[in-house]
Amino acid sequence: MFTSIRLMAVLTACLSGWPLLPATAAERWAAVEGEASADLPLPTRTKTIAGGKFTCAEQRWSLNLALAPDTAGENGERQADLTIGSSQFNLKAARKDAFISVDIPSDALPSLRSGIRMTISIAGGKVRHEARFSLIGSRRVIEEIAPRCSKRDMSAYRAVIPSAFNPETALARELLETEIKAFKTATKSTPSVAAAMENIGDGRRLLVATICGSSWYYGNSGCNITVHAQRHDAAWSRVYETEGVAMHIDPKTQSQDWPDLVALTFDGHIIVWKWMDNTYLPPAFEEPQDN
Repeated sequence: MFTSIRLMAVLTACLSGWPLLPATAAERWAAVEGEASADLPLPTRTKTIAGGKFTCAEQRWSLNLALAPDTAGENGERQADLTIGSSQFNLKAARKDAFISVDIPSDALPSLRSGIRMTISIAGGKVRHEARFSLIGSRRVIEEIAPRCSKRDMSAYRAVIPSAFNPETALARELLETEIKAFKTATKSTPSVAAAMENIGDGRRLLVATICGSSWYYGNSGCNITVHAQRHDAAWSRVYETEGVAMHIDPKTQSQDWPDLVALTFDGHIIVWKWMDNTYLPPAFEEPQDN
C-alpha cells in the first residue's frame, strides 16, 4: 500500500541529500548522528508528502516535509494543523521549493513524545497536503537530540545574570520579603535568592532578582524573576515579573529613557518588554523567528 509514495520518498531523499533509512527503521524515528535532527518514518495516507525530518536550531523546533517530485504550488506562507491523539495544534508553515517547514511550539513536544501517531495537514496553497507519521521511538530520539540544539544568538543584547554573591542580593531579600515568607509557608523550605544591578544612568537603576525553589511552586523553571526600578534614590518599585526566562537588556533601544527588557524563554522565544508610564508593559511583541 502507498508503494508509489515510498518510491518517491527514496527519490526525494537521494535528491535532497537526506540519508536513507534501513528497512528495519521504517516505522521508527531515527536520530541523525551528530545533529539536532531526526529522520521520521515514511509517511502514509498521503499523495504529496514524501518524507519528514524533525529538527531543532537555536532552541526552535520544526517539522520539515519533503514534497513528492513535481508537486504543484508556489513558495510562500502556509497554515498547518497537527493532530496527535486528542491534541490539536494550529501552526505556522512555509513552502520553499520542494520543502515545507512547520514551526513546532514547545507545548507540542509532550504530545510528540507520548503519542502513537501524528497527522499533519497543510493548507494555504494550490494543493492541500496531508500525511500521517508514526511516533514510535519519538520520545527517546527527542531526548537524544535536544541537548545538541544550538542556542539563540543573543549577542545584540547584554545578559543580566543574578548571583547570590552580589551585594545587592541583600536588597533583593528585603524587596521579596513577602514572597519569601509565602514560599516558606507553602513548601516548608527556604528559597534561594540572587540579584544583579543595572545602572541605567541619570540616577536610574534596575534591580533584577530571582527567587528559586520548588518547581511545584514556581513552574517548570523553579524560579520567579522580578525587576525593580529606582530613580534618584526614591523608593524601589516592581516593574516586571515573570518565570522561566534568561533576562537581557537592549542598550540600543529605549522607551521613555528606559532600556527594553529582552526575555529569552527556555524554548527559544525572544520577548521584548517596553517601559511605559513607570512600568514595563506585558510583552509588546515577540521577535519574528527565522524559518
